[in-house]
Amino acid sequence: MKTLITSFIVLLTLVNSAFAQTDTLQATLLKDIPAWMSEYHVPCVGVGLVENGRVKWVKNFGNLQQGHPAPNNTLFNIASQTKPVTAMLTLKLVEMGKWDLDEPLAHYWIDPDISGDPYLMKLTTRLVLSHQSGFPNWRLDNGGTKLKFNFEPGTASGYSGEGFEYLRRALEAKFHKSLAVLMDSLLFKPLGMKDTYYWSENLDTARFAMWHDGQGKRYTTSIQTSVSAADDLITTIADYCRLGTYAMELANEGGAVYAEMVKPQRRTKPGNASGLGWGLVDNLPDGGYALQHGGSDIGVRTMAVFLPKSKSGIVVMTNGDNGGFICDRIIKRMLPYGAQVLASMNKGAGNHMRIAIADQLLQSYTGTYKQSNGKLLKIEKEGNALKVSGDGLPTAVVYPESNNKFFLDGYDVLLEFPDANSLVVFESGKLVLKVNRK
Repeated sequence: MKTLITSFIVLLTLVNSAFAQTDTLQATLLKDIPAWMSEYHVPCVGVGLVENGRVKWVKNFGNLQQGHPAPNNTLFNIASQTKPVTAMLTLKLVEMGKWDLDEPLAHYWIDPDISGDPYLMKLTTRLVLSHQSGFPNWRLDNGGTKLKFNFEPGTASGYSGEGFEYLRRALEAKFHKSLAVLMDSLLFKPLGMKDTYYWSENLDTARFAMWHDGQGKRYTTSIQTSVSAADDLITTIADYCRLGTYAMELANEGGAVYAEMVKPQRRTKPGNASGLGWGLVDNLPDGGYALQHGGSDIGVRTMAVFLPKSKSGIVVMTNGDNGGFICDRIIKRMLPYGAQVLASMNKGAGNHMRIAIADQLLQSYTGTYKQSNGKLLKIEKEGNALKVSGDGLPTAVVYPESNNKFFLDGYDVLLEFPDANSLVVFESGKLVLKVNRK
């Protein structure tokens, strides 16, 4: 009996110690997050913590816009964090026997731009959800308005919003319902996600976190957004935490379909892979792994990381172009293995060595560049480095590693100037942006 009592006391002490540690971390966040918001000019930050499969703590800081304090049920546009939601809806349909991961999407939808392409019948849901569709992120990225394959589906990795939109058209064609209706009936209502939807005239704009640039100035962007499988879902911290706890539950106990969700479908770099809808970081201690996905758009930076083995996770949402830097700080502080997850995600293929280059050469790169979508990017000289800012971009300093290549310290981001009038940006070794001097 004494042994049992002693064991119980030890267990209770450990539990209380864990809770006390979490409470202490939360207390430091209450002090530090406002300071980080001021440093990075981000008006609003929302944080949600999941412990032992339950939403433990939700807090929103700052203002929706100047003069409008953020309530705890603040609505955020979550940009590409929409993609895991689309994936989980699709996997629910697969689980119900109403959809097939490996059936050609051409059975339900064919984009006229690729109607005669030899790769058409190779495009499947599995390849879309694991970013192996062969499509660019957006068709405009290829310098035109027509959709085309950049590579044969299933032979390489390429992050693609177009792939998810292709899947949406196929789903809507088969079920004769909009993606918004399918999501609401199969995911949001069953999970109690009452504050998750696409834009409508009934949107409670008094709770919406308006978009802001890297200097903290509000964008004039309209809040009206269309229904997309890849982008622009509107939700709250609490609702996305509910989605994350559900994802972890399915990862642990969901059976064969959800085993595919957390199975590395294609390795992107050491320790990182594409699952179905989620990015995977699988080099964690004791065989653990993380589900992760972020969102990035004009005035939007969000990030969610969930650890199915410990049933813990974190969701961070912001309404500023510099919000990603705050997301990283919070995740490192609050999530078990958070620093390791981010280090694995941000680690490049090689080490960057900072060098000094001529001021005249640095000056030659400065100026305004124009993206294919009309957004502007500004390059300024900052000491023996360059400061980058622009519409939808974080304000950051990049350092030279050669006469025409610059790196963002701590991130797998590389900027290269092929000549004095053009700039290309690589993330994780993949070209994500190409701009020309205005």
